[in-house]
Amino acid sequence: SESPVSNNVLNHDTEVIKPIQVNPSEIKSEVPKDVPMSSKEKIKIDTRLGVFDKFRKFQSHMFSVVGEAWSVLSSSRALCLGAQTSVDRLYELVELVKNWSGPMSIAVFVPDIELAVGLRYIQYLRSCNLAIERQVSFHLIYPVEHQGTTNHPDLQGLDEVVGNMDCKQPKQVLKFLLNVRSKEMLAWRESYPYPQNLLRNLAKNGCQTNYTYIPDIDMVPTPGMDIQLETFLEKQEKKNNCSKCAYVIPTYEISINSTHLPSNKTELLQFVKDKQARQFHQALYSINQKSSNLKKWEKIPETEEIDIAYKVEKYIFKYEPLYIARGDTPAFDERFIGFGMTRNTQVYEMYVAGYSFYLLNNAFTNHWGFQSLKTRPQWRARQQEQNNARFDEFAKEVSAHYNADPYKMLDQLKKMNLKHVKVAYGTSKKNNTVAKKEEKKPLQEDIKKVFTR
Repeated sequence: SESPVSNNVLNHDTEVIKPIQVNPSEIKSEVPKDVPMSSKEKIKIDTRLGVFDKFRKFQSHMFSVVGEAWSVLSSSRALCLGAQTSVDRLYELVELVKNWSGPMSIAVFVPDIELAVGLRYIQYLRSCNLAIERQVSFHLIYPVEHQGTTNHPDLQGLDEVVGNMDCKQPKQVLKFLLNVRSKEMLAWRESYPYPQNLLRNLAKNGCQTNYTYIPDIDMVPTPGMDIQLETFLEKQEKKNNCSKCAYVIPTYEISINSTHLPSNKTELLQFVKDKQARQFHQALYSINQKSSNLKKWEKIPETEEIDIAYKVEKYIFKYEPLYIARGDTPAFDERFIGFGMTRNTQVYEMYVAGYSFYLLNNAFTNHWGFQSLKTRPQWRARQQEQNNARFDEFAKEVSAHYNADPYKMLDQLKKMNLKHVKVAYGTSKKNNTVAKKEEKKPLQEDIKKVFTR
């Protein structure tokens, strides 16, 4: 029997429908018919050889796929982009790679049959997109209790099917492939604790450059930003060679009513004025970006080159910037699993360790859709509460490790009482109704969209 299509975004905010910007020169119209995918060397991994995380809950396969120009790019560039994603959002890579010409290290969560889907979809992406084939290396991770599988009766003959799918429809192709998931799997999959920090560490560790940038896969750089950052970092190396500097790149949410993403700061500021853009998490959790003082950043006109705009003067707990820094920054703490306390604890450790944060003047990334509390499901709120309860132990360990407590955190833990803080969540009847309607769409509609004609 056919498995239902789930339109719930697994382990992410509720999905928004948005246009995908694609550079036609980097996209092949279809898989070359003289070299069918079924005859190419298939991507293979041996699940018996996965490397355990330190808690022995997950296994990873580093460099399961290596970009054709990976070594050359890693040795010639200063900066590598490392991102993490669950397999159902891997189509976002098409838009991300459009504005990034350097090496990209992508960690993908692929439990159970999603490993088989992921392997085939990566092969599809590489066959369709020259930039992905050249620049991107993939690392695959799955939980021990839902070990990845590369074979399944429903996947027989799928390699030939993938070889005939339309390169212009990456999202629909992935949606079609994910139909192999059973109702039983979907019952646990949506709320399964997503190991964000493990994935971020693997993506970061995969980077071979001196500097790393670790966004999520749906945070899109502006055109040319990567090359400007290379120039900026080269100048910084010659100027002061700061080993504990983090260069912050603001992120803005872009309305799904917009026809495109802003390509430069001047355009972004117009988007903000027209209420088509706003600071990331502005409505959901504004404290995450408060230390950046983006109102000040927005008053600084765009210049020709990327440079430091100003230093972050006051660290505020739960600061969660995206930044560029040397690759030896503290790791993301993997005890925080699921949602909550994932990025901000790593930034807190950097603060205790003596790092300084600097806002860059022109650089920013875009995130499609305005986020709000109503998109947060109950299971996600529960995960945040569990991670809140783990913070006290983490804070004490960090203070002991660095013999420092600049935020006077140890004095505040009892008053903060994070172990007993309840996290709000929201429900949207509209979202639920739309999801149910989408699930009833016949599979034939998806099939028509993904095959070339």
